[in-house]
Amino acid sequence: MEFAMRRARWKLILVALGLAVCAGGCTYFAEQPEVYPDKFAPPEIDRAWISRSGAANEYAIPMQARPASTLPEPRVTSAGNKYDLPALIDIALSNNPDTRQTWDQARAAAAAYGSSRAPFYPVVSAQVPGGYEREIFQLPGQNAVLRQWQITPMLEFTYTLLDFGRRSAGAASARAQLAAANFSFNRKLQDVVFATQRSFYAIGAAKAAVQAAEQNVELAKTDDEAVSRRVDLGLATQPELLLSRQRVAQSQYDLASAHLLVREAQASMAVALGVAANAALDVPSLDSLPIPAGLGREVGQLIESAVRNRPDLAAQVATLDARRAAVEQKKAAFYPTVGIAGNYASQSWNYKYDGTPTVKASEPQYAGLLTINWDLFTGFKRLNDVRQAEADRDAASAQLKSLEVDAISSVWRAYYEFQTALSRYDYAKALLAASQESYNANLDTYRQGLSTIVELLTADRDLANARYTIVQSRADLLTSSAVVAYAVGAVEMPSRP
Repeated sequence: MEFAMRRARWKLILVALGLAVCAGGCTYFAEQPEVYPDKFAPPEIDRAWISRSGAANEYAIPMQARPASTLPEPRVTSAGNKYDLPALIDIALSNNPDTRQTWDQARAAAAAYGSSRAPFYPVVSAQVPGGYEREIFQLPGQNAVLRQWQITPMLEFTYTLLDFGRRSAGAASARAQLAAANFSFNRKLQDVVFATQRSFYAIGAAKAAVQAAEQNVELAKTDDEAVSRRVDLGLATQPELLLSRQRVAQSQYDLASAHLLVREAQASMAVALGVAANAALDVPSLDSLPIPAGLGREVGQLIESAVRNRPDLAAQVATLDARRAAVEQKKAAFYPTVGIAGNYASQSWNYKYDGTPTVKASEPQYAGLLTINWDLFTGFKRLNDVRQAEADRDAASAQLKSLEVDAISSVWRAYYEFQTALSRYDYAKALLAASQESYNANLDTYRQGLSTIVELLTADRDLANARYTIVQSRADLLTSSAVVAYAVGAVEMPSRP
């Protein structure tokens, strides 16, 4: 009786353990993505996805991968302790992640070119299979058993003698792709330099606009003081005073907007440099920058230079060469490959066959072969591979023509934008001088009671607009000069010491 009770108790324990194991197993599999993948997707159409691990920083950008929040100290230049354009360009080229990306892509293309040369070399491999084997043989009326320990170290050699252009075409395609990657890297450097130039001029223009806005505030306050004195003397009315106060408020509003433009320009510069926007950055004003007097070449010469020198066009030419080589490679696949192969091995074994005495042996084995491989029919795959390669080649040719047309158009547009900016800058200087004289004259006549407040405020407004115009026209001229160099592909890179 006691034995039966113990037996029943053990059965219950085993059943409980079995159920626990099954429940644990079911719970485990219920949490696996291969069984219930929907559990790892957003649960509802209108609910945000939350990581199941609960780790807030699991997918956060690693600290070492975040952009720098500080910049190296600027060199002391004629502009003072500020970042000049060459220093910023040098920082951008070294720090911008776009240059790192295209550089790594070029290095990957160089490695691919090296890999494409591998078929020109023989392939040598070593194998060392070894272990224990038990095998049954069927004999008349009985079965025999072979028990064997064996090891067979082997050295194999293969080399392609003739492939009708496969290797050469593959290497030519990889070489052209490497050239395309290298030219794309060069163009990306020019992109970074141009973005830095444009941001530099934008910051300079924004700072100059702040200076102009501050001058306009002082100008509006001067007008307000003049009106206040005339009101105190009974020579002006209260509405005139309100108009002058309105002008002061408007100039202060414009000053606040100008400060915002500086911050926005600094954010754009941070993107060009590849640093955090809160990095301290100060550049000289536009007044310290020389103004280009001209381009030195006509538009036709600039177009010719662009077509000949732009890296992005050269990259597309290299891409077209790669597509042409790919066509030749696909055509070569219709022909056989001829090669040689050989191996040398030493087979050592220790075996017993159906109760016979143990036999130990070690024998060399080797082979030398001439190989011919030829796929006679592949379901029209090779034919369609050629068609695809030819279509890719034609598409690359059309893309090259499109890029050339776009390059010519960009040079043409940039050339005349520069010419227009040069003329507008001269007109802006004349406008500023005339507006300053007009304002001075109106201020004197207003103080003498010979002109109205409307005439004075109109002259004030015109002078303020002229100041903004000269700032913008100077920035436009500097930027348009950089645009021409970028369109032509003649962006000046900083020289290394």
